[in-house]
Amino acid sequence: MSKVLITGATGFIGNHVTRLCLERGDEVRVMVMPGEDRSPLAGMDVEFVEGNLLDPASLGPAVKGVERLYHLAALFAIWTKDPDLHFKINVEGARAMMQAALAADVEKVVYTSSIAAIGVAGKGAMATEETPFCSWAFASDYILSKYISHLLVKGMLHDGLPVTMVLPGLPFGPGDRAPTPTGTMIINTLQGKMKNYWDGGVCPVDVRDVAAGHVLAMEKGRIGESYILGNTQANMSNREFLQLIGRIAGIDGVATREISEKMMLRVARAAEFISRITGRAPVTTYKNSLFIMQHCYIDASKAVAELGLPQTPIETAVEDAITWFRANGYVNG
Repeated sequence: MSKVLITGATGFIGNHVTRLCLERGDEVRVMVMPGEDRSPLAGMDVEFVEGNLLDPASLGPAVKGVERLYHLAALFAIWTKDPDLHFKINVEGARAMMQAALAADVEKVVYTSSIAAIGVAGKGAMATEETPFCSWAFASDYILSKYISHLLVKGMLHDGLPVTMVLPGLPFGPGDRAPTPTGTMIINTLQGKMKNYWDGGVCPVDVRDVAAGHVLAMEKGRIGESYILGNTQANMSNREFLQLIGRIAGIDGVATREISEKMMLRVARAAEFISRITGRAPVTTYKNSLFIMQHCYIDASKAVAELGLPQTPIETAVEDAITWFRANGYVNG
């Protein structure tokens, strides 16, 4: 049992990490932004403290007196009105949070990186923690910010930061309130909007396995090491994954028509053009479209071997996500 601070506790993964920490008896403090909706934490025995990654002075009080830190807070979006916001939050915010942890003499940090911080191995191959970053051609602001922040945090080992880094795959499961871009894939399928598919592949993983991976990394993860939190048996093409959702949900006609790369990129450019006029987020962007057409497969064997990372069948995660979305009014039927 430890006194822990969790940032991003109202988020999809962070909420599950918070629940696990409470179940194991940790004394949990969560950092929320001033005015942030706290309802995802309703009924949980946690201490609230206000802090903002854009305000470094607010982070010292948040981390003071805790033994361990889970830093999950980040901006995960395909588009923002402020092009620099990903870097302000995911890079400079991470730097400020790690500096606060150093100043507070925190005994260990688990930092939530991303598979976006490593390279794409290519069709038929799986990336590991050692795969060099090679995503320059399709790196969105989010991808670049996670790559840079991963290097930044790892570099702070030389300052004495006791950090272990975890790199989640694409999480699915219950409790995706936002919903995240991954959860939106399921909702769109349930609404009959995913008749098309495109080249590329995904690495889905049960969000509860990802949460368990965070806690296991805190207990067993080696300082300075990175661990992919994924399900090696769940790598599949976009078409296979969308049709899996359709089969479990009982939705016919999912992913039956392939859209070419040329058409995907043409639509993306049009969507970005419209967003510049309306100020509203586009359904996709040019670089996001390039990224989702990659075969992003991962090998989680290091985390399985060293941490004991669970490997829940992805069918379970998808089924539970569908049940949760339907029960909570995201879709009808």
